[in-house]
Amino acid sequence: MAEMPHAGDRVEDFTLQCTDGTFTLSDRVKGGPVLLYFYVVNFGKTCTEYMETLNERYDEFARRGITLYHVNHDSVENHRDWMRHTASRYQIISDPDKAVSKAFGCIVKKAKSDKILGYPNRGFFLIDRDLKVLYSWQADMPMETVPMGELFREIDVVL
Repeated sequence: MAEMPHAGDRVEDFTLQCTDGTFTLSDRVKGGPVLLYFYVVNFGKTCTEYMETLNERYDEFARRGITLYHVNHDSVENHRDWMRHTASRYQIISDPDKAVSKAFGCIVKKAKSDKILGYPNRGFFLIDRDLKVLYSWQADMPMETVPMGELFREIDVVL
């Protein structure tokens, strides 16, 4: 498994299925910075509550020219169900074999419950047109979330 990429690191391009079709990172960053948000499970309490927070802040990402995509190992069909359940305003990328999660070093290594060991861990990566990381954050424990104010302050510094 790869180490988490940090600001200044270049990430590998990837193509996966997404709730709006095929997602290729190099194509999506042509329209502006892409913020990848890795998370543990659909329909989980923390993930659902955090989705509500992200939905409330949708316009703040848009004003910054950032497109936010969620990344998780569940199927596209499961993601679409979860999007309806949470009224998500964001598309979700399906990483069924967790290859991209592993490439970003976003795999749960310690948790209160062994059930989620090996699942994608919570993390954010802001990627520019050159596939360089502008900002990265990862939870130590999968229940942790970065406060929105902190996330936007950090993003504003690098944009």
